[in-house]
Amino acid sequence: MSDENRTYTPAEELEQVNSRLRELVDVDRRVINKKQTLGYMLFDGSRDFNIDGHKDLFNDSILKLSLSFQSTYNVVAGIWDIVDDFMVAGIVEKTRTRWGKFVPYIFLGGLPFAIVTTLYWLLPMLFSPEHINNFTYLPKLLVYAGLDMLIELLGNFKNVAVGGYISTITPYPSDRRRLLAISSYFSIIYSRIPDLIIEFTLDFIKNGIVKSAAEKGTDALIRRALMVVGPATAILSGVIVSWYTTIAKERVHQRIEKPKVLQSLKIVFSNKPVLMYMLSNALGSFGTGLTTNDYYRQVLDMTTFETIAGIPSFFFQPIGFSQYNKVAAKYSTKSLYMVSQVFAKTFYVPLWFYGRFLKTKKDGRFFFQGRIPMLPVTAVWECIYATFWGIKSISGTELSNECNDYIEWKCGYRNEATLSIASTFICKIPARINGILQPKYKQWVGYDQTAYTEGREQPLKAQKWIFAMATIIPAFLVLSSMIPMFWYNVDKETRDRMYRELNERRTRVAENLTHMKEDEAQPVVLSE
Repeated sequence: MSDENRTYTPAEELEQVNSRLRELVDVDRRVINKKQTLGYMLFDGSRDFNIDGHKDLFNDSILKLSLSFQSTYNVVAGIWDIVDDFMVAGIVEKTRTRWGKFVPYIFLGGLPFAIVTTLYWLLPMLFSPEHINNFTYLPKLLVYAGLDMLIELLGNFKNVAVGGYISTITPYPSDRRRLLAISSYFSIIYSRIPDLIIEFTLDFIKNGIVKSAAEKGTDALIRRALMVVGPATAILSGVIVSWYTTIAKERVHQRIEKPKVLQSLKIVFSNKPVLMYMLSNALGSFGTGLTTNDYYRQVLDMTTFETIAGIPSFFFQPIGFSQYNKVAAKYSTKSLYMVSQVFAKTFYVPLWFYGRFLKTKKDGRFFFQGRIPMLPVTAVWECIYATFWGIKSISGTELSNECNDYIEWKCGYRNEATLSIASTFICKIPARINGILQPKYKQWVGYDQTAYTEGREQPLKAQKWIFAMATIIPAFLVLSSMIPMFWYNVDKETRDRMYRELNERRTRVAENLTHMKEDEAQPVVLSE
């Protein structure tokens, strides 16, 4: 009997319908070719190919910016952030070029950004040793502030453009998730290279393995290391990012009519899942300004401690990346994001209790002050973190993409730049508060600014607070940031329906554009 004459049971008919819906919602179609995939991998890895994680060390111990100045300057920088955020959003949102909406601004994050960043790392060459060692030398402080504001502006253009670009690189969610899984896994390896170089160099200098006959003291050697690796990574990253803009393509059509900024903001803040996502990010941005890297450097006096403790985690890293597409087909993006965030950070709590309340029998020092006691528990934490890192990384990016697609689904056009700026702006409020308070925290706990470069140990009070502010406090802050996500109302069924309808709508728009003559072109509206 032929299929067309066959009588199907209700169960078989239902399965046929569900099968068709699955095809529409998650079309396994690939429009990103191998060259663009390889290019995006290099581009994505190059965005974090830097030693920015060591800027605090550079500012405190090499540039020697006073803690009082840093706290005051962060107030001014916060105001500048607000101004340039809305300026960037308005410019990017109204951009329509032959290269796309975002690609021109990604270029700004290439060589132009690299040149300004290089000048920052070479600042000690512009002033005499006497002026560098003067914590309050005004010309030095003003030049630093000017460069930092320019870096912030160019960085804003780059971040907004990249955030919007990834949501337009392909109209197919499965194709996008595949690209994110490959590029994210490559990035965590590739982008770690600069950190590994500077971490081992700093430890070799501190332990006397690297010496210089011409320069005395670790301070000069650390300064030279940062001034070499910082500019080198910035230039290499800038070249790769600039090259990528020559092959980058945006494949989700934008509405030709340019939206008004106020209208765009209204749409962003009136959509519940978008608002909940932004609130969650904002709560997660509250912190102490100190990280585990500060703890490893300032307390354990070993910059490479995380790298060594994390060797076993190398075998766990591929799990989240390789399995993401499978679990994403079964669970909502929200669920994956929340679970991965919780598991990645909650181990900080027992880690803190272990290090803070147990002491060694030999010298009575707390476990958190010793490398040997902290090595096994840090290795366990690194393995847990690595297992969930892939899901955490991809689901975080996918939530942002999902919010952009949700606005298109509900309102008929895309607001990537405005959403990115609104989300970033809300996050920058607590982040700037952190920046203002962090130098104050250091002063309150008796932090010694030049202890690391001059070979001194931080006071015990400072060590205790550095450990707490790098572990247990961030753990509770991350857990609190998950609360708004309970009201993020895009579950798996809603997400599937959204992408099914968007795929149908985008197909019609693409067909209309294909058959449209240039002299008859009309503004394209994505909504029905």
